[in-house]
Order: sequence, then structure tokens, then C-alpha cells
Amino acid sequence: METTIKEISGNAVIPLLNVSNNGAKKIKEFFINCSELEDYNHVDITESEKHKTLYKELKEMDGPCLYFFEILSDNLTSDIIDKIKEYSNSENSKSIPAIKKTIPESKILYVGKVKRHFWGRLIQHLGFYKVNRTQGLQLFYWSKQLNLNIKVTVFEFEPEMIKHK
Repeated sequence: METTIKEISGNAVIPLLNVSNNGAKKIKEFFINCSELEDYNHVDITESEKHKTLYKELKEMDGPCLYFFEILSDNLTSDIIDKIKEYSNSENSKSIPAIKKTIPESKILYVGKVKRHFWGRLIQHLGFYKVNRTQGLQLFYWSKQLNLNIKVTVFEFEPEMIKHK
């Protein structure tokens, strides 16, 4: 049993050492002005003229990704949380991430990870995914009135990162 534990932990360390030595495979940053979000619930945002180039780049990131949404505007965390809760309690709202009981003032709105296809996860966070039970920030539905400006940073890693747990 001890040999198995050593083998598993030894294998898990290799991808982390590679990241430590080489960094992320790719890093992508882009900005979202939430007051300008349009409704893409019935149109494929990945094919829209306005977003086609971004989604083409994001679709090239097909490995595991770590990503975060950073607030650039001067919004208070409490105002953002109030809007999210208000949306969550509205009729026919889509699923949002759990909200902590104690929320620190922070410019980081959300941190997430995906095994592959970050671009699809982004669509969920924007609020344009068809399944209401799929959790995401649902930015389209609550952030426009706040004039929220967000920077999204995505780190893509080598596929070996998802093979080890």
C-alpha cells in the first residue's frame, strides 16, 4: 500500500514540476464591458461578427485551464453580491455559484477551472447556456445596470494536468 501511495504521489508531482519550470502553456486576457452585453441566448455567440475572433482564439485553448474574472470598475463587492442575490431570487433565474456567508472586499469575482473547452464555460458564465441548472455567473442577467468592467485571465496547461489527481 505504501508503495502505491508513493507511486501515485510521485506521478502527481511531475505535471506540477513541469508547470513550476515552464509556466502555463498559454495565457489569454480579455475584457468584458458588462453594460454592452447583448442577448446571445438564441444566436451562436461564437459565430457573431463581434465575438468571432475571440472565440476562435479561445477554441484553440483545448487543454485544462485555470481562469479568473477580475473587477476593473469601482463597484463595491456588496453591491455586486446584492445584484447576484436579487437575480438568483427572481423567477426563472439560471443557476449561480454558491455565495459565501462572509465576503471579503475583493476585485476577484470568480475563480474556476475546466478540463477542456474554456470557451464553452465562458458562454455559461455570460448566461447564454440553454440548461438553466448549469452553474455560472450569468453576467448578462444582473451586471448591466452596475456598468461592471471585467478582465478575464485564462491560463491553459498541458493535457497531462488532467490525468493526475
